[in-house]
Amino acid sequence: MREAFDHMYISCWEWSISVLEEVGATKPLYPPTMLRFTKRDTNSATPGPYSYPAMTLDECQLADFSEFETFDNYCYAMFTFYQLIQQTSGLSGEVNLEVRSPRFLETVASKDDIFLIEGMHCVKFKNDRFEEKVMAHWRREMPVRTFRRKDRA
Repeated sequence: MREAFDHMYISCWEWSISVLEEVGATKPLYPPTMLRFTKRDTNSATPGPYSYPAMTLDECQLADFSEFETFDNYCYAMFTFYQLIQQTSGLSGEVNLEVRSPRFLETVASKDDIFLIEGMHCVKFKNDRFEEKVMAHWRREMPVRTFRRKDRA
């Protein structure tokens, strides 16, 4: 629950970690041995590949993330999730929620019309609706594609 994670600069994990770091659910990790080999630039926008959880899933569920509730952030998060699914689920594009997240079906997928519920434990993106709702906004109205607090939006 509190183990370090290395996204290995794989884009789907790197983008996901950027969201989690912005909301405070994870923190960058700079192992002391790594500092000898990498120069840490505190002004750099590009963090290293290591992070660790700053919250458990239960703590995340109780946390107030309302300062991140913008349509741009929704599109960023859904694009990131779509990217994760495309790069980790194989050809089916299906997500097995028993393995990934038992809470996702009830708290996200059942409330958002971009998802197609395939069964008790599997969801897919409705590609037409995803394109219309998320990607149209992403392409036309999001020149700055970052996940950020409302006050910085």
